[in-house]
Amino acid sequence: MNNHSDMTETFSPSLRWLITNPFFLCIEIIFIYFIINLEFSYPDDLFFGNLILLVFASIYFLLNFSPITSIQTSLIIITVLIQTVFSLNDIETSYFFFPSLLIVSQMFFGFRYFISSKIIVNDGLLFFKSNLFSCRDISVESRIKTIGGIFGFGELIIHHNDEEFILAGVEKPIEKRRILIDNFRLKPHPQKANWSGTIVLFLVCSLILISPIFFIWIFFYSYLSELSLLSRILCSTVITLLLTILILNIRLPRVNKDPASDIMGLELVNTGMWTQIFQWNELLVVKQLFRCGWGHNNYNGHKAPIIGKKMCGKWNPIALVIMHNLMLIYQMIGVHRRKIYEHHIDAIPRTYTIPGRKFRYLQEYVSKPLNLENMPEDINDQFILLNKQLERSGLFIDDIHAGNVRINSDGKIRLVDGELYTDGEVLIKNFLVNGIDDRLDGMEKVLGCERIIRWVDHRVSVDDLLKQR
Repeated sequence: MNNHSDMTETFSPSLRWLITNPFFLCIEIIFIYFIINLEFSYPDDLFFGNLILLVFASIYFLLNFSPITSIQTSLIIITVLIQTVFSLNDIETSYFFFPSLLIVSQMFFGFRYFISSKIIVNDGLLFFKSNLFSCRDISVESRIKTIGGIFGFGELIIHHNDEEFILAGVEKPIEKRRILIDNFRLKPHPQKANWSGTIVLFLVCSLILISPIFFIWIFFYSYLSELSLLSRILCSTVITLLLTILILNIRLPRVNKDPASDIMGLELVNTGMWTQIFQWNELLVVKQLFRCGWGHNNYNGHKAPIIGKKMCGKWNPIALVIMHNLMLIYQMIGVHRRKIYEHHIDAIPRTYTIPGRKFRYLQEYVSKPLNLENMPEDINDQFILLNKQLERSGLFIDDIHAGNVRINSDGKIRLVDGELYTDGEVLIKNFLVNGIDDRLDGMEKVLGCERIIRWVDHRVSVDDLLKQR
């Protein structure tokens, strides 16, 4: 652990947050005013427009993007009330008066938060606005909401007794939390993943991907209007399926450069389904995930509507590109979750993402493989503890075969691979993996631990090793 408590570190909202939050909110407000086209001299139009603004304010408040969300929604409500008062008293104003007033006020409070909200740490003390804390008396957590995560920022939450102090708009909040814990000795605050995790985003993206198929079906159903109802449905369905298969088999070029070309000179430690692992130094390995067409490229054991062999290379079917990218996204979600929960789940080794390398990360090197010679006597107890820690964190971990478990110098298990899923995500994940991958014979618990899952395939399981002992 590094101790830089005698240094000063400042954490503040990023410029990206300023542009995304108040600026984008103002764009939305302009869009709403443009759509409803309020005419203040007509009560009916005023009522309709105000109702839309109030509904938008309610939704925005419930989404709770940042600590100033309540102020932002209050400004919209106040504007609606003033508009109503002006209209009832026949006070005439310019059409642009209220939208301009609302936009200026939103930008003022957004910029004020951006300038004034800072966490400053120095000499064992943490300053946040008008509050002063001893670093030893507080804990910290990071939180990334869906919208903020898309734009690359999140929140740092300082906990003191039963109070929360939130700094929003922080770029790379997981890394900033790690700095506060490692360098300034703040305690890691217990975190528990939401049940739904990324389900909402996954379903939205799935609907976006599927919607063109629906529109194609509607087009042909309307075009074949001269046929009988049954014939229209049958013909539209067949044509849509054939056209979809053809579209999914259109070949796209892979990225020009092998993403691992700059580290090929390092010692290759292992090769996984999606990954090549190289020895970075005595303490770390570097893991490179591959884009479609590089590294792992054999999908012949997967169900996919591909004509011919399901292999990737210089040119790749759209269907396999989609499948591959989906796995990459969840691989990286798992990597970021490892960084979040490394202080709460002992079996997770230290993980470091690399700036500028989207699908590459460093991980603590764990020297010993799990085998009969290295197996700890208390391995059952260690897995039971791991299961309890996963339950407290609201997570499952899968793909835990014996090769993904290694032993450190203290005889403790470390899970060097395997994805972390929330309670809700694991339901969809199990359905998709079992439904798509023909190489698997299902999934089963590891050593009876319900939150530690292995895929039933040719790879040696921890249970098999324990039986041999």
